[in-house]
Amino acid sequence: MTDRRSRWARVASLSTAVVVSGAAMSSHAAAVVGSFVDDGAYSFAVKIHIGEGQRTCSGALVDPQWILTAASCFADNPQEGFVIPAGAPKMKAVVTQTGGSLDKLTEEFHSSRVLELVPAQGRDLVMARLSPINWAAPGSTTNGVRPAFRDAAPIQVATAPPVEGEALRAAGYGRTKDEWVPDRAHTGSFVVGAVAGDSFGIDKKAGSEAGLCKGDAGAPVFREKDGKVELVGINSRSWQGGCFGESETRTGAVESRLDDVSKWIQKTRLPARPPALSAVTTTGDFNRDGRTDVAAVLDDGALHVYYGNADGALEYGRLLWAYDGSWSSAKRIIGGDFNGDGLSDIAAVAADGKLRLYQGRPNGSLAEGRQMWPDNSWSTMLQVARYKSDTSGRDGLIAVWGDGSLYSYATNTDGTLSGQKRQMWRDSTWKPVKQIASGDFNGDGRDDLAAITSDGGLRGYHGNAQGLLNEGVSIWGDKSWSNANVLMSGDVNGDGKSDLVGLWTGSQALRLYKGNGMSVFADGVSLWSQPS
Repeated sequence: MTDRRSRWARVASLSTAVVVSGAAMSSHAAAVVGSFVDDGAYSFAVKIHIGEGQRTCSGALVDPQWILTAASCFADNPQEGFVIPAGAPKMKAVVTQTGGSLDKLTEEFHSSRVLELVPAQGRDLVMARLSPINWAAPGSTTNGVRPAFRDAAPIQVATAPPVEGEALRAAGYGRTKDEWVPDRAHTGSFVVGAVAGDSFGIDKKAGSEAGLCKGDAGAPVFREKDGKVELVGINSRSWQGGCFGESETRTGAVESRLDDVSKWIQKTRLPARPPALSAVTTTGDFNRDGRTDVAAVLDDGALHVYYGNADGALEYGRLLWAYDGSWSSAKRIIGGDFNGDGLSDIAAVAADGKLRLYQGRPNGSLAEGRQMWPDNSWSTMLQVARYKSDTSGRDGLIAVWGDGSLYSYATNTDGTLSGQKRQMWRDSTWKPVKQIASGDFNGDGRDDLAAITSDGGLRGYHGNAQGLLNEGVSIWGDKSWSNANVLMSGDVNGDGKSDLVGLWTGSQALRLYKGNGMSVFADGVSLWSQPS
């Protein structure tokens, strides 16, 4: 950092306006000394312009509408600490995806205003909510989730702590060794030093020229593994060794940890996402905690997941796919472990009738899609759900077809459908059925089927020892289910019993109906948690 005294300096406090040859330089916290970031790489790294040229910082996009950065960037005097009030920032703050001065940018397409600050308690860290950029076509809907930047992919926040000696990378928009205000982000390699309760140290990797400079306060520090990146820390302060205009030689820095506040980050993001889900919604355990989560394609065309808590409520989890709008063509999605590896996959029926499989990965994301069925005949499918149709332990599918027939489908070890289908009902009378969901509702170890009938009733069809379904019985006291747009199942609260989840048309209420293991379900309660 620029501090030449024998103590750490807050990067933001050192990025106050510097006058050189009569010109005020708008470089607030410290930039990464290192190589230029390639076009399109690390698009989650952003620059924050605070006030009218008073200071600049870096940050990380962790959601289409939220960034993480250093709280000290927004303090009245960053040298005095990082405690700031929640709410709108005192000074105008604009976020961009490129470097240089703000007056050289086209604000409509290259910047977003900071609307709200939510500081973390006890560390130099703040979440900032951004205004959406008006890039969508006229008349399009947003549901409150239009992104701040169209071509940026938010970075996933790590839940595993940094480890001493671990190799990490940083990216920021601060000074370099020979530039005051770089036009693009720089990146450098670092190694983790001591790890404390709320922070950890880093220093440049041996043989590299990496360092953190003014303008890099709030810069993301992340790990890279198997082509994926995880945000591990946010830059707080550094020595600024090797930075333009500095004589300091030390290159170490201190980062705010994120792994132990990942729950707070998720809960902060949730209020930005109103519970306005579409019919393209499913369930699965995508974070492998033993509780059912809800995955959904929103109006932004992206696939999101909401994680289930111990109390049965949901909190925003993550994007399951790149923010590219490619899931807007999905007609149905079905969660299940189709290849039997213990991870939740998603089967997707596209508008053209093709069925594709997206296998789950250990980090909670999805692999590239592959064909799950050889033709596009799934366009005539009326209803579909996950269903175990054999003793392999792998999930398959059960579907109601346009002619009213009901068939189940087994899977191969790679998760594709084996072609072995079985007629599950004696006649073709299922066409009037509005929704189906499967689960072990009576606790006998076999999958059952719940169905919403044409008159709004809810009936249960229990699986039998022959692999078929018994006659249907009413599992709800009235016929009030007509307006359920989606029916799903899973163990939402982790008690080992299958529950039902209903998404209701009009009100867009997402409700949990807890099962008792005997095909009896409690009254519905909202699945949307409140921020704490």
